[in-house]
Amino acid sequence: MPDLEPLFRPRSVVLVGASPDTAIIRGRMVKAMAQCGFSGPVSCVSRSHTDIGGFPTYAEIEALPGPVDLALITVPAAFVSEALESCGRLGIRAAVIISSGFAEERSAEGLARQAAVSAVARAHDMAVIGPNGEGFLNSGLPITATFSPAVLNSDLDLLPAQSRSGGIAVVSHSGGIGFSIYNRARPAELRFSYVISMGNEAGIDSLDVVDFLIDDPDTDVITMFIEGLKQPGRLASVATRAAEAGKPIVVAKMGRSEAGAAAVASHTASLAGSHRTYRSVFDRYGIIHADDLDELVDLSAAFAYFRTCVPRGRRMAVLTPSGGAGIWLADSCAAAGLEVGELDAATRAAIDEHLPPYGSSRNPVDLTAQALDALGYARTIEMLAASPEVDGVMVACSLISPRHIEADEARLHALRETLHKPVIFCPYTQAHPRAIEILAAAGFPCFTSAPNAARAVAELVRYGEFRERIAAGRPSPATAPSEAIRTDLRAGPFTEHRSKALLAAHGVIAAPGTLVHSPEEAAAYVTTSPGTYACKIQSSAIAHKTEAGGVALDVATAEEARAAYVALVAAAQRFAPGTLIEGVLIEPMAPRGVEMIVGVTTDPEFGQLLLVGTGGVLVEVLDDVALSPVPVNRSEAERMVDSLAGATLLAGARGAPPADRNALVSLMVAVSTFAAAAGDALSQLDLNPVIVHAAGAGLTVADALVIGS
Repeated sequence: MPDLEPLFRPRSVVLVGASPDTAIIRGRMVKAMAQCGFSGPVSCVSRSHTDIGGFPTYAEIEALPGPVDLALITVPAAFVSEALESCGRLGIRAAVIISSGFAEERSAEGLARQAAVSAVARAHDMAVIGPNGEGFLNSGLPITATFSPAVLNSDLDLLPAQSRSGGIAVVSHSGGIGFSIYNRARPAELRFSYVISMGNEAGIDSLDVVDFLIDDPDTDVITMFIEGLKQPGRLASVATRAAEAGKPIVVAKMGRSEAGAAAVASHTASLAGSHRTYRSVFDRYGIIHADDLDELVDLSAAFAYFRTCVPRGRRMAVLTPSGGAGIWLADSCAAAGLEVGELDAATRAAIDEHLPPYGSSRNPVDLTAQALDALGYARTIEMLAASPEVDGVMVACSLISPRHIEADEARLHALRETLHKPVIFCPYTQAHPRAIEILAAAGFPCFTSAPNAARAVAELVRYGEFRERIAAGRPSPATAPSEAIRTDLRAGPFTEHRSKALLAAHGVIAAPGTLVHSPEEAAAYVTTSPGTYACKIQSSAIAHKTEAGGVALDVATAEEARAAYVALVAAAQRFAPGTLIEGVLIEPMAPRGVEMIVGVTTDPEFGQLLLVGTGGVLVEVLDDVALSPVPVNRSEAERMVDSLAGATLLAGARGAPPADRNALVSLMVAVSTFAAAAGDALSQLDLNPVIVHAAGAGLTVADALVIGS
């Protein structure tokens, strides 16, 4: 891993391929360096000009009087690797390659050019970002090694003068989007430590940069806009280190296509698409995910102000001078999983002293314009935040004029010094720049979207819960590889009976029923004890037996068992002519319960993932699932179950008794441990349906499918 200090904190810079023409990228790079206030020496390399921007200019890299820290390369693609090689030989330790014409072209020539860049970077241990990027800015140094118009054409300083926002570092695969985040958020008085455009990642990659930023004293929040990850296996360790350092990572992941027809053998695999997998891994490691650009900015803003002051619960107080705006924000809170309940009597009484008869202290608190003039926001927020039944305060207000905020300025500053709960302002008008400036200086973010404000507070809550899990020291158990499991998995393909026998042998589930091989054996088996039975055809060529007509239920007598055996075999032969039939599995009918699915799928980027969801024959229609990398402990399994819409069924819906959730969680932990021990010998595993009986009665694995690698 090369040293990233000379890349992001260079003491000297050379622009390779510079031009005095500010209408082109090579000239705009020079302009950016000239106007940013970089204090170190800057030089240029150009074969066409002898004086560029007042910087010393040389005809070739080899003519430089000595090594510099950072090269900004904008020469045509065909000459980039040669220029990089010259930089490496001179002792230049870092480079930003702006030039395009590499792997993004998806041509053999472009791929070869990028491979050459990677080879040179490795040979000289150089920290290289790009090619095909927009460079970066480091506002603290300062340096603007970019041609982005979001920087060059901005009337704002790189850093706001008085904002109490924490430092946000942006790491983006898209240069345009990365700098647009800065462009959108900087007028909101947010502080940006870095904006970094990664380009094609021919050198270092996004997680290398995140690892560097975790130790950066000017960075408090890391915001990412990514297509994917070059080294996804590193995400867990990098994200864990960020969490331990108290630096939230907020990510927008491009691309939501799901895995499709290639996974038809397994419900689990077909449910675990690429985007869903990323989201599940983000959730596991405390990474906050955003669905669009505005949400990405607002989530980053919330953490920039309140990462060390997260709510201890979901109980929100909503304050407004407009009843309608308060209701709108309360609705958004409910949609985000927050609670807006009636305030306690003491808090209401304190507020009621200042309200006219047409105001309301119920929650939302309708302060009215009259009371706002007399009381102001800060005093009311102080009363709300003091309530033991309030975890955060959200203010729906008009900021079209800064009058009320200006009048409250000193009290808002004083309030923030003692505040231990987040306070979010969400104006329903366009916010006056002066109002935003005062709020930022006092330490309060200002949003313009009620749903985003509510989602941001909800994510603060979740991040706090995640940090508590980290602090409690409940890591998932380490699981040693098992050669016994790996050996058994090589004996596939597996029918349901063989799958259940394998899992039972390794303590994951109870022993399966009995496999019979003739109508007479079927008849004899069902007469051994009273009750009803399920009969299921067993063939490795028939993964989904119901679709093949290969299941008979509620079989009670010898005659019914004989007839079922004959009918199931005939149906299987019609469905898959010539297939090898191993027999019919007979098991006692399970008691009623909540049908769930538990499974394991192997993701090409993140490895094995445990899946739990609302199961049964409609599993893919319901699409109610949660995933997490294996192994999982009980705490993580509980979190997965809680995230399901089907969790309400387990709790007992419509008068039904609560289901045996503990048994389900135990099964999930056992399955994940089995999968982790199996490693790459296991491809997929489906237990569907898993019928979860009433609390204390356990569960029944009604069907199972194991697929080895």
